[in-house]
Amino acid sequence: MAVKIVTDTGCDLPSSYIQQYDITLVPLILRFGDRDVPDTPEARPELWQRVEARLPCDTSGPPIGAYEAVYGPLVEAGHDVVCIALTSAHSVTYSSAWAAAQAFPGKVTVIDSKSLSLGYGLQVLAAARAAAAGADVATIVDIVADVQRRCHLFFFLEQLEQVKRGGRLDSLMPILARLGTALNVRAILTINDEGRITLVGPARGRRGAIKRLAQEAAAAAPVEALAVGHVRCGEEANGLADDLAATLSFPRDEIMVFEIGAVLIAHAGAGTLGVVALSRGG
Repeated sequence: MAVKIVTDTGCDLPSSYIQQYDITLVPLILRFGDRDVPDTPEARPELWQRVEARLPCDTSGPPIGAYEAVYGPLVEAGHDVVCIALTSAHSVTYSSAWAAAQAFPGKVTVIDSKSLSLGYGLQVLAAARAAAAGADVATIVDIVADVQRRCHLFFFLEQLEQVKRGGRLDSLMPILARLGTALNVRAILTINDEGRITLVGPARGRRGAIKRLAQEAAAAAPVEALAVGHVRCGEEANGLADDLAATLSFPRDEIMVFEIGAVLIAHAGAGTLGVVALSRGG
């Protein structure tokens, strides 16, 4: 039988790809005060209400049982499963996915994406395309590792209040806070080889930060794929995509512009902007 691809809702892959390649999504968990709510489109309005009102809002990885409930029917149908999870450096998602896989020995392979958002959405997409073409598990694992190696993610936060409350970047908060107190400075962030958010450097002003994103993406050239993610700043995201297309002579209609998902909304807030560049393979 075919290899089936499983991931979580943090990958930010557009629904058209999810449906086209029959990818199974396991919802991350949004914590609204004392309530746990699955990360679904229906939860988004309440999420924004809470973010804008500065009410408690946190996130968590899916429980082990959620993965077991997904793996079970796929394995029973005779499929092998490859699950690609949100970076283990900032989430328990990979641990839950791996623990659940132990109930299906030899049938479920779990990969730590070591990335965020479409930084691993592109890994999921490559895996799904390979599975649709009939690739086996070992081949898909190699393809994901190759995409992971070639994928570059850069972003900046417009505000620090939510990420400070969430505690996910405690090691970076002192320097982020210092930059935040400087006049109109943004911190450009990336994901390192261990899947951890690290500082690239400062940029002067929002326009300067967007320009720096374009420069970092251009440094990955020649590129195979480009994407621009944003939280409620679509006009700027499309402008950045236009600039990237012109600078890199890349087809504009192939640059994916997308709204970043609920997890980063909860932790980063409005104004967040990022770029994903996939360097061309050798």
